[in-house]
Amino acid sequence: MVESLARRALAALSKRPAWVAGLTLAVALPALLLHLGWMPLLVDEPIRALVALEMHHSGQFFAPTLQGFPYYNKPPLFNWLLIALFRITGRQDEFILRLPTIAALLLYAAAIWRVLRPQLGSRLAFTVALAFATTGRVLFYDSFLGLIDLWHAGLTWLGFMAIWHYGQRGQWVRLFVVSYVLVAIGFLLKGLPSLVFQAIALLVYCLDTRQWRRLFGWQHVLGVGVLASILGTYFAIYSHHNSLETALATLWSQSSQRTVAEQPVADSIRYVLLFPFDFIKHFLPWTLLGVCLLRRDWRQAIFGPAFRRYNALLFLAVLPVYWLSPATIPRYLFMLIPLGLTVVVPLYHELWARRAWQVRWLDASWLLLLAATTLGVLGPPLLRAAAKLGLVAPAHLAFMRGVPDSWLLSLVLFAPLALLAYLFWRLADYRLLVLGYYLLVLRLAFDVFIFPARIQTSPEVAYRTDAVRVGRETKGRPLVLWPNSLLDNVEAFYISRERGETLITGPLPPRPGTLYLADERMLNGLAYRTLDKFTIDGGIVFRVVEMK
Repeated sequence: MVESLARRALAALSKRPAWVAGLTLAVALPALLLHLGWMPLLVDEPIRALVALEMHHSGQFFAPTLQGFPYYNKPPLFNWLLIALFRITGRQDEFILRLPTIAALLLYAAAIWRVLRPQLGSRLAFTVALAFATTGRVLFYDSFLGLIDLWHAGLTWLGFMAIWHYGQRGQWVRLFVVSYVLVAIGFLLKGLPSLVFQAIALLVYCLDTRQWRRLFGWQHVLGVGVLASILGTYFAIYSHHNSLETALATLWSQSSQRTVAEQPVADSIRYVLLFPFDFIKHFLPWTLLGVCLLRRDWRQAIFGPAFRRYNALLFLAVLPVYWLSPATIPRYLFMLIPLGLTVVVPLYHELWARRAWQVRWLDASWLLLLAATTLGVLGPPLLRAAAKLGLVAPAHLAFMRGVPDSWLLSLVLFAPLALLAYLFWRLADYRLLVLGYYLLVLRLAFDVFIFPARIQTSPEVAYRTDAVRVGRETKGRPLVLWPNSLLDNVEAFYISRERGETLITGPLPPRPGTLYLADERMLNGLAYRTLDKFTIDGGIVFRVVEMK
């Protein structure tokens, strides 16, 4: 009964793309937005946030700074987006800083669905989009961090698809102009990698279609001219505010420092050997679809259809850029994932029609995963109840500190997860779609159970609390950073935000009436009065002092 109703609903939805989008957003938005602003800024978030905040304070949009010093590592386009949000909302909190990531993920997934629809059909295209959005690394990590990478990856992937789309129609002017405009935007987000990906994509397409002469045509020169005009205008303005030579040298250094040649030999060998396994791990459960490549006719299956071949060749051509770069972070691979999924998702459906062993193995593995995680949401109240009955020692539940143990919460989440796991079992021809929606609901469970625990256990929470206190206590009084005191960017952001002005390094000797924020080791032998004290990462103690 349940599965027949679900089948009819899915069949009806498949004829109405707007309804599919509405249903998906109804599930995805609560999962992506719940508790989005709870955690303090993490990993590279403080850098993006602080650069934007200081530009917001100074009004110098072509002279980015970090703790008052010129910042050259990334062009400022992403910071401009954050500044626009600051000024529209009047807020600079974590929720606002992470909203662009949610927008990027939704737009990227929508673009995948729209662009792939003519090639794969609406259902398979939507499956690829949903699969990308629900890979482990995207859904359970990067989707709640305010970083550049989803924007950059989406634009890069669109560039790949523009080359195919216009190339197949013989529209070479549009191919080069559109793709190079996307490269220019990508460059203003992240620098040189956009140029590398454009070169690889053009080589793959033109060599595969035996149109390599197009690389030397006037249309290509026009595209390069468009790129040069956009970036030339930006750098011409930038050079009036900052050192252009230093900026270009830093952008080159940022790209080259991650290669094998720049890393210790042992680390490079270890990274290269482990890369395939790490890749599979980070993008589970969808990387398991790679088992569909284990077939006798794999060459024909992968390289037969022209569009599938383009995606496969491009995936194989770009992959070594990261495989041979030991400092690669998984989020750098986000433009590769849709390329791989475009190959393996159709292969799964072809093998499903034959009831091949690969599909039976995948379905069994996923069903086991769904069953385990569905039961897992009942774990917190069950373990607490077991502890009360003396079946489990309370000390063994230390890892659950902060995790809600409400039966109501667990049952409310258990019900839809159990239903979707059941539908995954019963609706064999809709399994990939059901798996995608299951993962979205599982992210909601993650929000409910994991974020409250992190708030109580994460050391970053204490860093934020201290920095906010210092910023509020010193607001309205001159405060500068003592020279050579290496304050983390996360504390610098919160102090600057609360004070409403950039925290800069102050001059010596000390000025009367000025407060100093100093690593206490820098104050040895000096006479001062401590107004506040806090500890940053690494156990380094900072003091807010007034010199005597």
